[in-house]
Amino acid sequence: MYKKLTCVLVLGLFFISGVWLGHYKPELFKIPFYYMRSILVYENVYQQSVDRLKNNFDKGTCGNKDQGYSFFVAGHVYGKPGVKYNGIYEPFKSNSELNDCLFMPLGFLLGDTVNVASDYEFNILKNDIKSIGNKTSIYISPGNHDVGTTTYNAKRDIYLKHFGETFKYFKYENDLFIILDANLHNWNIIGDQLQMLKRLNSGENEYDNVFIFSHQVIWIDTENSKLSGLIVNSKAGKAEKLNFWNEVFPIINDIGENVFVFAGDVGAFDNKSEFFYRSISGVEFFATGMGGGQRDNFMQSFETSDIPVPKSRK
Repeated sequence: MYKKLTCVLVLGLFFISGVWLGHYKPELFKIPFYYMRSILVYENVYQQSVDRLKNNFDKGTCGNKDQGYSFFVAGHVYGKPGVKYNGIYEPFKSNSELNDCLFMPLGFLLGDTVNVASDYEFNILKNDIKSIGNKTSIYISPGNHDVGTTTYNAKRDIYLKHFGETFKYFKYENDLFIILDANLHNWNIIGDQLQMLKRLNSGENEYDNVFIFSHQVIWIDTENSKLSGLIVNSKAGKAEKLNFWNEVFPIINDIGENVFVFAGDVGAFDNKSEFFYRSISGVEFFATGMGGGQRDNFMQSFETSDIPVPKSRK
């Protein structure tokens, strides 16, 4: 009896160790072990990232047009999961620093702008976008709640009717802004989007800063220690293998003098990973989001010479 019990315990420990180390990936254990591992092994990613940001960059001031320009970046925009949709997350929408900025011509909503894609919720969203002051032009990098997780589906059809194209680029001053749709090909940037990036890296233009936006954290990598502890809101639609580091990163790393990559699918839950910042191989990576009610944050740039500082409230 004792030998059988010992054998079962040993086998159980081997199984648990395999799940913990990632050798086995049973769906039943994937989510609980993912969070257990994050909580037990890693420290407060949010605080580490904020400290790292403060050490690397100075906080600027939101001045007038003569002093430069500002823009905001907000992730998981509908906010708290599981509640009735009431437009853009209220603590963000009513934030005084956002509304008091003197000159903020651009704003970026990094996906999950609605709870369920529908004419009703998108009309609420559009009214909220109109209410954002400072003559700000708003751009959306759509999330899975906005366009679904496949190329062709009803959510995407509704989104396209209201907002049109889901990926694009434009130049402002001498900076380049690139908006990606990570839902088209399961978090992989391929096809027309990859060709767009290659054209932008043709060497025909020189940009002071390049800002790249996506909803999903398409650069997540469990094998990269610099990304340890980063917890995304959802892995819906994610392919088993992603092409960011092998195909996308070599292209964007050489587009401009300074490259900044933003993702917006964090912050929906209280897990101390609501904000992430790390510099990797000369590129600055950020993940920002809100909805969990703890460490909610968005980012706001101050002039072209400064990098966004997270604005959080508990």
